[in-house]
Amino acid sequence: MFHRFSRLDWGALSVFLLLVGGGTILILASVSYSFRPFIAHFGWPLFIIVIAISTWVLMLTMYYIFLMLFGFGKAKRDYPMMAPRSRFIILIPAHNEEAVIGATLAHLAKVDYPRQLYRVVVVSDQSTDRTAAIARDYGAQVVDTAQHKFRRIGVGKPAGLQYAVNELTKRDELKWADLVMVLDADNFTDINILRELDSQYQAKHFTAIQAYLDSKNDESLLTLGYAMSYWTMNRFFQLSKYRLGLDNSIGGTGFVVQTAWLMAHGGFRSRSLTEDLEMEIRIVESGGTVGWNHFTRIYDEKPERLRASMIQRYRWSRGHWYTAFHNLGPLLKHFFKTGDLRDLDQINYLFSMRQNLQYLLAVIFALSLGVSVLVPQHGAYPGWFIDVERSYFVPLTVLNWAILLEGFLPMVAGYFYDARGFNKRRWYMALKALVAFYYFSLTYLLVQIAGLVTFPNQRAWSHTAHGLTELKRV
Repeated sequence: MFHRFSRLDWGALSVFLLLVGGGTILILASVSYSFRPFIAHFGWPLFIIVIAISTWVLMLTMYYIFLMLFGFGKAKRDYPMMAPRSRFIILIPAHNEEAVIGATLAHLAKVDYPRQLYRVVVVSDQSTDRTAAIARDYGAQVVDTAQHKFRRIGVGKPAGLQYAVNELTKRDELKWADLVMVLDADNFTDINILRELDSQYQAKHFTAIQAYLDSKNDESLLTLGYAMSYWTMNRFFQLSKYRLGLDNSIGGTGFVVQTAWLMAHGGFRSRSLTEDLEMEIRIVESGGTVGWNHFTRIYDEKPERLRASMIQRYRWSRGHWYTAFHNLGPLLKHFFKTGDLRDLDQINYLFSMRQNLQYLLAVIFALSLGVSVLVPQHGAYPGWFIDVERSYFVPLTVLNWAILLEGFLPMVAGYFYDARGFNKRRWYMALKALVAFYYFSLTYLLVQIAGLVTFPNQRAWSHTAHGLTELKRV
């Protein structure tokens, strides 16, 4: 499990077992007094279902507390900066992106890397506007899927990427590159991105590397919520896993993958709406590795309006659930065959959409507990329900406090560690950022539930419109 950081092996594994195993048992024991009234009012069948789900959620929570411990502290490179060597093809899938593609290409022209070592290919995917023409004006190579040279495989972005792989392979151009980078049409990058990824690849030889994902805009409560989710997850999930030697998650944009792996494993073929997650699982199942780079960033435009945001996240949720259910069996089979604990780590991530539900339950139980203080308990507010509430919300042990802090500390620490451009009114902005994160999480819960119900449908791709041509930060 911790194969790349041997000094952490036994220490980290001991902490893991103590938290995930012992912590879950202690928490359940501390709230066991509420089991009897629950069983008396709802019966054994429902209790067994609830306790099974609760145990699973607790184990996931304790696992993320475990990961959180390894996110603190200054991020340090574990590779030297080297002279540029790797050759990159930067694929930019673009569907009707005439409003932003020019700014993106102009930004890429400023990258600090020898120009002869990278090529930019814009994949004009069924565009009906001037996307392709603008890309050519900026000197980019264009692959136009509207020419229908190859059979379209899949839907949306992954289908366009696969078309590009097919065309570049036919032209005998794909194998020129050591690494293929995927970048969305609205993205900006740090100027050092190719140097950082090249140096890390030369030193570590990962199959794929995900760069730090950040938000291009974070002025509204919604877009600040997106940014907060990035700052929190990037440090206390991605960086933590990297430090532990676990495989990282691919985020859909700002990642590179070995050209040799792409050519050997069918390119960007995808059965779901989340081709990034599916590729991550395919890499792990094939014995490859996914790394993380904390020292160079991708800036992605986020929807300003709630409706557009919900549509985007609904697509993500459907794709996530589809990938989770379709890969559970193969990952378990591979784990029992090889004993590779990375498979269990992937399963944890696939079925980890639990934090937003915890936030909702915490709000509900907090409000209900407040009502119980004001409303007489004689029939109107039964005492047994108060016991059930308190078993969830009131911290009875040190580990119960840990559960509450698990959702709070990473947000605050992630903000102060990684937020850029927030020097003024820092504490005020930190409070606003916390509110934004909870707002983002609770609205995400709705589409996660909808995605769970409708995940078999992976045919409807929803395009998110972009129009921001500058890096807009508070």
